[in-house]
Amino acid sequence: MQLRQVISLFFILFVFVGCDTSLMVQGSGVLRDASRRFELRNGNRTVVYIPMRHLGTRVYYDQIQRAVDSLQHSGYVVFYESIAYRVDSAAQRDLYDRKFRKLTGNRLGLQQCIEIPGDTSRVLRAPMYRKLGQRIISQPDYSFFLVNYETAVNADIPKNKLLDEFEYLYGTINLDDCDYKTPLQEPYSCKPIKAALKNKFDKEFVMKKREENLASLVADAPQQKILILFGTSHFKGFLRNLQARDPKWIQIK
Repeated sequence: MQLRQVISLFFILFVFVGCDTSLMVQGSGVLRDASRRFELRNGNRTVVYIPMRHLGTRVYYDQIQRAVDSLQHSGYVVFYESIAYRVDSAAQRDLYDRKFRKLTGNRLGLQQCIEIPGDTSRVLRAPMYRKLGQRIISQPDYSFFLVNYETAVNADIPKNKLLDEFEYLYGTINLDDCDYKTPLQEPYSCKPIKAALKNKFDKEFVMKKREENLASLVADAPQQKILILFGTSHFKGFLRNLQARDPKWIQIK
């Protein structure tokens, strides 16, 4: 690894210390501009999976933008990742935010890492960007990738539903005075939830349930051509679940 990459990696780990370990590991590839893709087939149906990273260079995201635009013009429908809330009020969202923070042991930064792409439009459009070299930016909103929202499918599970299902199985996430008094954007130092419960949420809900949901939607979808924009770490679990439903799905690329 070149010295510049090593320095950049340590900078990323320092700045994004609020994000979880899996994200920081993903961050080790943020300087690689070439976007990857996996291709699956089952008879006349085709799935292209572009693994997304929450951090990357402008060149990396530009390449994905061109790929999305080209594939949509070829008839592909986008299935995208977003665990954005579906709640009725700001008060509900605030409560879920505090429960999520209690469960993960992090400030709101972790939520932003896995919930929705960041608003980096000002950085992306800045005329001075050409002079920034390998500057790392957050994943842009899907509109940057020219996703056609009229046909696109949110192939994810809302975060409030994930938390509700977790509490149904493992009990209520109890908040104390520290949880309520600590602003969501401030460093979090309240008593964390048990490590075993935190690990269950990460493995069973953040990973497994979302991968099962994506595989189910793809397997039952009427579309013949599907383009998936989803996190890098979810591909293996998605493929395993898809092939469990129908072994005829094969990876050709």
